[in-house]
Amino acid sequence: MPETTAAHKTVSRLGWLSCEPERFRQLVLERSVLQKVATKQVIYAAGDPAGGVFGLVSGGVRILVAPEDAPNLAVHLFVPGSWTGEAAAMTGMPRLVTIEATRETQLLHLPLTAVNAILREDPEAFRSFARLTHWHLRTALGVVGDLMLRDPSERVISALLRLAGCRSETPDGLGPLDIDLVQDDLALMSNVGRTLANKILNELEAGRQIEIGYRRIRVIDPDELRRMISK
Repeated sequence: MPETTAAHKTVSRLGWLSCEPERFRQLVLERSVLQKVATKQVIYAAGDPAGGVFGLVSGGVRILVAPEDAPNLAVHLFVPGSWTGEAAAMTGMPRLVTIEATRETQLLHLPLTAVNAILREDPEAFRSFARLTHWHLRTALGVVGDLMLRDPSERVISALLRLAGCRSETPDGLGPLDIDLVQDDLALMSNVGRTLANKILNELEAGRQIEIGYRRIRVIDPDELRRMISK
C-alpha cells in the first residue's frame, strides 16, 4: 500500500530506526502495522500493561507524566521518526508515561508478539531496542539540562529547540517543525511564569525567530536561537 510504503520511508530516514542495522530495520517494518489516531486520542496510558512499540510517522504526539498523583503534565513532544514503548515491551512492566496524539496522527505499531518474535529470530536485536532506550535517556537528560539553565529566556529557547527537533545543528534531517502546544504548557516545561514566558515568546516572534499560532509555535530560525543560548 502506498501509505505504508511512505511510512516505511519516513522512519527509515529519520530517528532511531534509521540508525539500526538493515536486517533489524526490515524485521521491524515487516511486522509493523500502520495506524491512524485522532487528536487527543491516548495511545497508551501510565499503568497500562506492557505492550508493543510505536513509531511516529506524521502528526504529533506528546508525553504526559503525573508526578506524585498530580494531574498529567506534558514534558516532551515527539517528532517524526520517534519511537516509544520499548521499555515495557522489554521488561514486561507497566507503562510509565501516557502518550497522546496532539493532532491527527499516523503511527507504526510493532505489537508485543512481534517484538518477542524478532528477539527470538535475532538475539542481537536486544541491542537495537536498548539503543532506543538510550535515545530516550538522552532526551530526559536534555529536559534536565534545559531546566538547569539559570536564565529564564535560555530555558524557554532551549525547550523550543528540543521540542521542535532542532536542538542540535543536525536534527535528523528534519528542519523546523510546528510545536503543538499552548504557551502555558511551554511555561510549565521551562519552569517560567506564564506572564514571563509570553513576554519571551513575543520578543522572539518580533525578532522573527519564531511564529506563534493557535495552539502552535513554529521555530523559523533555529540557528539564531542556538546562538542566543550559546553566548
